[in-house]
Parts: sequence; structure tokens; C-alpha cells
Amino acid sequence: MDLEQQGTSTSARAFAVIGIVVPVFYILFVTLLGLRWEGYNPIRDTQSELGAVDSPFGDLMNIVGFMGIGLALLAFAVAYGLTLRSSLVKRFCVFLIVVAGVSMVVVGFFPCDAGCVDVTRTGRLHGTFSAPAAIALPVAAMLSSLAFRRDGRFGTTWEFVSFWLGLLTLATGPIVAAGLAEGMLGLIQRVGMWLPFMWTAAVSWKLYAFASRDSARV
Repeated sequence: MDLEQQGTSTSARAFAVIGIVVPVFYILFVTLLGLRWEGYNPIRDTQSELGAVDSPFGDLMNIVGFMGIGLALLAFAVAYGLTLRSSLVKRFCVFLIVVAGVSMVVVGFFPCDAGCVDVTRTGRLHGTFSAPAAIALPVAAMLSSLAFRRDGRFGTTWEFVSFWLGLLTLATGPIVAAGLAEGMLGLIQRVGMWLPFMWTAAVSWKLYAFASRDSARV
């Protein structure tokens, strides 16, 4: 392996570590904030309410939570792009992951209104910019089943789980839109976001292993 390839493997591992650590941190962080806010119910209340203008943890949630996970998704996109073998579907998955990451970063600039009953322009923009991430990351997981097959180093279990996890989480959007999650909106949202984040961490772990093997071949 030449120095350029060695540098690529090192960079891929560094970005993969971010993809492993930050999604897990995000889930623990959001859970802790919810526990510390009296009256907050994670089954009923959404994560966006933790960053709302009336939240005692608004700045923390928007900067550390939403922007932090957005930057982690961008790091994951880099590790994904550097490590997986080239294919058209891989490039499209990278694009979708970048869309999701940018979406989450931008969401941090636009907190929802009190109780996330959005009546201001800023509050409405929160919903507008959160939608791309809610769609792009599950679709990237679904299409990754093909990217993994093209790569050849992932087993059929990874292909199967990626596709069905993506489809399951994508289905949470219509459930919410149809008003079928009354009283359980927080839970449904967590399923729709946390499963793709856990997928991100798991795939990042796999990418780290691949990059480490490449580096060991020097």
C-alpha cells in the first residue's frame, strides 16, 4: 500500500470512529435531557421539544444534539465513501447521507416554537429542514443493501437488515402524518430516528474494521 492509500485508510478510520461514537452519544444525551426535564414524557413528547424555544435545554439540544448528530452523519458519509468499493449505488448512498447530515445541522438553527406548535417562520422551518433527514437516511439504509452486495465484503445479514430497517423507519412518517400516533408521537419519532442512527454506528464499526485491514496490509 502506498502512502496515499495509507492516508485514505487512516482518514476512513478517523471518520468511522465519529460515526460509531456520536450516534450512541446522541441517544444517551437525548435520554438524559428528557429525564432532567420535569413533566417531559419521551413516549408522548418529541425530541424537537427538547430544543424548542421554551425548553430549558434548547441551546444544548440544538447545538450538541441536532448539529452534533448532523456532523456525525457527514463524517459517516466520508468513511462510507472512502471505504466501500466503487459503485453507482454507493455514490448515491453517500449523497443521501450528506443530505441527512446537512439537514440535521440546519435544523439546529431553527428551533420549533413552544410545545412544537409551530406558528412562526422559524418554527415552520424546523419542520421543513427536518424532513430531508427523516427520509434520506432510511432510504440510504435501504439502498445500502445493494451497495453492500456490490462491495462484496458484507454478508447477506447486513443486506437484509439494512433494507428492512430502512423500510421500517421510513414507514414511521406516514404513521405520524395519518394521525395514528396520538399520545405516542415521541416513541414513534424515536423509532424513526434512533434505528437509523444505530445502523449508522453499526456500519461505521464495520467500515472501521475494513479500513484497519487495509492499513495492516502495508
